[in-house]
Amino acid sequence: MTPTTLAEAIADCHATRARARRMGVAFVILATATGALLGFWALNSLTMAAAGAMVLATVAAVPAALRSMGASRRLARLEADHPAIFPTAIERYRMVMATERASRYKLYC
Repeated sequence: MTPTTLAEAIADCHATRARARRMGVAFVILATATGALLGFWALNSLTMAAAGAMVLATVAAVPAALRSMGASRRLARLEADHPAIFPTAIERYRMVMATERASRYKLYC
């Protein structure tokens, strides 16, 4: 595996983790509101609303956490499988990301 392909795999892992984090936050917010509404609607109790919100928020957080953990494991496996070229690939990934951030910043100034 070349440093370029390894850097692409690293970028894919980081993108998966970021996407899981964004989607997880959205799902938890939606599930919390839904659980609170269902708990309050079903039993007219604030305690049940809080319990429903906590249960649904926990259930909604599980898929995002599993996806993020899978990407982290894949990143660790890439590092273990390619110890000689991993530092070069991670440096290449960081340089590409810094260049993209700089170009985005330049657009808005």
